[in-house]
Amino acid sequence: MNETVGCLLIHGFAGDINDILPLAIRLREEGYQVECPTLEGHGTTRRQMAKSTRHDWLRSADEAYKRLRMRADSIVVIGFSMGGLLAFHLTTNYPVELLITLNTPYKYWDVKEALHYLREDFPTHSRRYIHGIGRIPLSSMVQFRRLLSETKPLLPKITTPYVLLQARHDDTVHAVSAEILASTVNEAASAEISWYEHSNHMILHGPDKEEAIAHVLAKIKAHFASKYEAADTPTRSPEPAR
Repeated sequence: MNETVGCLLIHGFAGDINDILPLAIRLREEGYQVECPTLEGHGTTRRQMAKSTRHDWLRSADEAYKRLRMRADSIVVIGFSMGGLLAFHLTTNYPVELLITLNTPYKYWDVKEALHYLREDFPTHSRRYIHGIGRIPLSSMVQFRRLLSETKPLLPKITTPYVLLQARHDDTVHAVSAEILASTVNEAASAEISWYEHSNHMILHGPDKEEAIAHVLAKIKAHFASKYEAADTPTRSPEPAR
């Protein structure tokens, strides 16, 4: 069976495609069609970010799905951090073969882990947090919180096979979010969590990068291999009555 598989990768809040670029490159090298949109208002200036809303971010993801659908038969949606929230919306609105989220929030901002990283290397991490706080408009934070609130009621509707990757020491998202997400989606999604012990929030740029990428690739290959096997298995005709 020849089927073109497309992978839609969605970056995180106040981020850009660099969030998920290492994974996108590997997927393209493996022969998948890849789409990595920059969400409205992201990757530019603080002023542009402030002008965008959660509806704009959802529209960016929606348009990216439609572009990818034009060149792929089946779609895998992969969301990093807030991108996972947008992935839930797409999965409830469009056909999605496999849903994958990385460090996606249910509970946001783990202060304990953030302070741990600050203590560990104050000169490096203090600059990161101060820069992050300074470049995110308050209005955008409000929009993010509303998106999170509006996404939670969708979770029981998720029946698509679902794979979660979560850094144990995530300094932005409470790691327990993965367990809550996995238990809140529909049982039909058969949610599976893979934990990573050495990374913070930016999992695709940390020590567990290669392991996380390999896991995503393996899950995609396994999903479609099992699908093809099921399609190719002949149906046994019932034996005639004697």
